[in-house]
Order: sequence, then structure tokens, then C-alpha cells
Amino acid sequence: MVGQLSREEIEVLLRRHRVGRIGYCIDGWPHIVPVNYVYDGCAVFVVSGPGEKIDAMRAHPRVCFEVDDIDGAAIWRSLIANGIYEELTYECERRAALALIKPLWAAQPPDEMTLADDIIVFRIRLLEKRGRFGRER
Repeated sequence: MVGQLSREEIEVLLRRHRVGRIGYCIDGWPHIVPVNYVYDGCAVFVVSGPGEKIDAMRAHPRVCFEVDDIDGAAIWRSLIANGIYEELTYECERRAALALIKPLWAAQPPDEMTLADDIIVFRIRLLEKRGRFGRER
């Protein structure tokens, strides 16, 4: 049986997990990469180094974000959200985001990450969220 996740189930799925996938385009081709994230109810926050993913999202900030929860071939929950990439460049925004992300980065305190020039802090403001589930009958 396959069905639609409720708005509440989507929110639970986003808050429960810490690994999601960002979809973006490079030269008209779709790419998808896993990222560690934290969700605040409106956006997912991510820390990254420079590279292809960041360059692509700067050029085309309309992206998608995906999270899934798989318990077996027929038992799963998945959501996808359309969103907007927003790089956080103001120090107060960076510090606030890093405070949320801190549990994911226990080996490197947020104050040290904030000072690093090559650390990119961004959020994906989630606009449209939809999800599905599968379960055995």
C-alpha cells in the first residue's frame, strides 16, 4: 500500500533525521548529494566547504531537498521539498546556524568553524513539501 504523508508526518521526518539529499543542476544535468543537516521548522541548515555543489547552488538557487526512512523493501517514508538556497554571510546568522548544527560537529566547535574562511554556512528555505509512504498490507 502506498499513500501520502500528512503535513505532521513530514515535519516529524524532517526533524528526526540528520542526513538528507540536495538536488541541484549543473549544465542542465541533475546532481544529488547527501548532507548533514538540522531543520528548524522552515529551513534546513548545512555547513560545507567550497566546491561544485556550492558553485551550482549559487548559480541556480532553486533546489530540492529529500529525506527518506526505509525499514524494508515495502516499508518506507520519503519526502521531497522544493527550496531556495541562501548562503549565510553575516556573522550573526552564521553563529546562530552553527549553534543549531553544533551537535553534528562535535569534533570542531562552532566558534572555530565560524572563523574559517572556507566554511560555507547555508540554509535551504523549504517552500513546498510533499511525502509518500509505503507499507505492507
